[in-house]
Amino acid sequence: MSVLQPQSLYSRDLARRRIWVRPPEPPAHLLLASSDAGLYLGRSRLMAVPVYWDFHTLANPHLAVVGMTGSGKSYFIKAFITRAWHQWATPSLILDWAGEYTPWVEQAGGRVVPLARGAGLNVLDCRPEKKEKRKRKNETAPAHPYSHSPFAHTPRFRIEQLVESFKILGGLDGHPRAARILQEVMQESFKRRRLAPDKPLKASLSSSRLPTLRDALILLKKRAKKSKDDEELMLAISTLEFFCPPGADYFSRSGGLRLDDLIGSGVVSVDLSGLPHEAHRSLAGLTILQMLKERMRSSGWSASRSLRLLVVADEAWKIAQDERSDLVAILREGRKYAFGLIVASQNPTDLSKTIFSNAGTLLAFRLSLHEYRESLRQSLQIPQGLSDELERLPVGCALLRLGWDRPDEAAAPFLVRIEGEEPARSFIMRVGDMDIEVEREVLRKRLWRLGLTDPQISQVCDAFERADRTLAADELARLLLGWGLSRSVILSFMRGIGVPEEPLVSLFSRLAARSLGVSPNELVLIEVSDEPKKN
Repeated sequence: MSVLQPQSLYSRDLARRRIWVRPPEPPAHLLLASSDAGLYLGRSRLMAVPVYWDFHTLANPHLAVVGMTGSGKSYFIKAFITRAWHQWATPSLILDWAGEYTPWVEQAGGRVVPLARGAGLNVLDCRPEKKEKRKRKNETAPAHPYSHSPFAHTPRFRIEQLVESFKILGGLDGHPRAARILQEVMQESFKRRRLAPDKPLKASLSSSRLPTLRDALILLKKRAKKSKDDEELMLAISTLEFFCPPGADYFSRSGGLRLDDLIGSGVVSVDLSGLPHEAHRSLAGLTILQMLKERMRSSGWSASRSLRLLVVADEAWKIAQDERSDLVAILREGRKYAFGLIVASQNPTDLSKTIFSNAGTLLAFRLSLHEYRESLRQSLQIPQGLSDELERLPVGCALLRLGWDRPDEAAAPFLVRIEGEEPARSFIMRVGDMDIEVEREVLRKRLWRLGLTDPQISQVCDAFERADRTLAADELARLLLGWGLSRSVILSFMRGIGVPEEPLVSLFSRLAARSLGVSPNELVLIEVSDEPKKN
């Protein structure tokens, strides 16, 4: 039988044992403070304390979410907005750059608006929306200088917003004269429709009365005939031509989408993946955000226990980096108007430091690259030990930092395990140096549309599972070719899941070389086209 005996122990040795040191996570009373009204996120990884999220106890209702493909980032966002709708009746508007949310929104009973595949915008439309009826007694009139201001619905104000968007997207930065030329011709296009640039438009105005970007482009080209070799004028023309591609009216559609078409009950996703260029997707996102900003400013403060709207911008890197973006404006003003913003990206350096420093909540899922972890650590002063832990986090675990509203409460980051419904199983297709994530059910649906049988679809899924859910695009293409699918069908399928053109050419070159039994370097010409060449 052992006997306990006292022993001498130096304080430095006792400190190493850390038996009375509080664990590196917030006290339980903070994490449980909103258990009656907050949204359940999961449990702290160390002490398994339930974690609840309530924006009334935080600095603001905005979230910044980062993490590599397959780490649980999208799963968290889906679980979060689902709980916000069921618990608070808070609707969500998703600006979906890659079409990733489309299958989930459809399965969840939400609505998908496929921009460029059936829907379009008139980016010069500045008519006021239908007046919202105030249903709550505690809603007060807004105090923002633009709120209910007629100036917010004048063509001049909308044109200034649009030119600012062109500057953010890179075409007009450092070219003030080209920007001024664009402003002049867009104002002239309104005047030709007998609409004064400084006079507010009426909500009852017919959409056919409004000019479009194409009208402004026509005026620019007429001006160019009289003024040749004007580089600034040619830059203005090329800017509008880029956003008015031949045969497409993405941004010049009379009677295009209005904000009332996008904000409703439940979850609405605007699928931007059909637009042909990143700048096109960014212009659409900025236009919708600008409409949202004006609606937010005119909505007034609500003291209810819920958010009016959650806006999700996932992989919107081109507009999330610029301080002039309306993402930043909504981030700074959203709290007083009960609007929440969720900005997500695989790469922390894609997000402006203003977003990181002002978001009340940060979630960092697994980050494999050292430079991403180091950027996050330096931006947020994360301890080195926690920063290193980000490389080893399992799926569904994240580093969470809550910015409490009370200044006496520390906002130290800690690890949390996200809980909810089982996340959708994702597969990763490797194309050269790229990894493209696709959910299993989305892949099955796309293969079924190709005409594959159930056994063939199961064989593809089994191939992914055997390779630890990561399969080379060459292997998948060989399977599809072996079942008799044509090259054009496979090309369309690969493009549909996000494979760029250049890797497609390399992929079919390798397949052709293997079928001929030669090295790809020995091939003189490999032509990749959608349709067979006609004689």
